[in-house]
Order: sequence, then structure tokens, then C-alpha cells
Amino acid sequence: MTPQHEVMDCYEKIAPLTSRMLVLARAGDWDGLVLLGQQFRSCVERLKEIELAAPLEPSQLVRKHSLLKRILADDAEIRDIVTPELAQLSSLLGNMHRQQHLNHAYGQ
Repeated sequence: MTPQHEVMDCYEKIAPLTSRMLVLARAGDWDGLVLLGQQFRSCVERLKEIELAAPLEPSQLVRKHSLLKRILADDAEIRDIVTPELAQLSSLLGNMHRQQHLNHAYGQ
């Protein structure tokens, strides 16, 4: 497989992954989201490793642009869903941490 085809293969794998990640985020399936996130990162890492000796063909560039728009839109929506959840979790962890300090300070 040529490097150009490898690049396109990565984008073709990433786009449906982000779509599935969005479905999981909407459903609040955080464990599933984390699992797919690992696959996503693996694909992105592979994409970073590929060195192109020649540019993508015009048809590949058009397809890549279309896939990137889809990936970025899904990613933005995932972030919109996850960010408040992470803030709530951070708040809960902060409260637990403060409670542990109080318990420790008062010997409980």
C-alpha cells in the first residue's frame, strides 16, 4: 500500500470511529467512549508516522477534506457533551479531596 493510500485508510477509519464515539457520548457510555478513544488515538498516531513522498491526488484531497469536516464536527460535539461531565467529575473529586483532608485533620 502506498503512503497516500495509507493516509486515506487512516482517515477512512477515523471518521466512523468519531461517529461511533459521538453516539456513545450522547448515550453517556463513558467506558465505551474510552475504548473507542484508544482506537482513535492509535489511528491518529499511525497517521502521524506516515511520511508522504508525493502529495495526495486531487480526488484524495477532496475525500480527505470531506472526512476531516465530519471528524471535526463529531469531535466538537463530543467535546460539548464531555466537557460538562468532566467539570462535574472534577467538582466531585475536589469535594471528596476536601472531605478526606477534613477527616484526616479531625482524626476520623
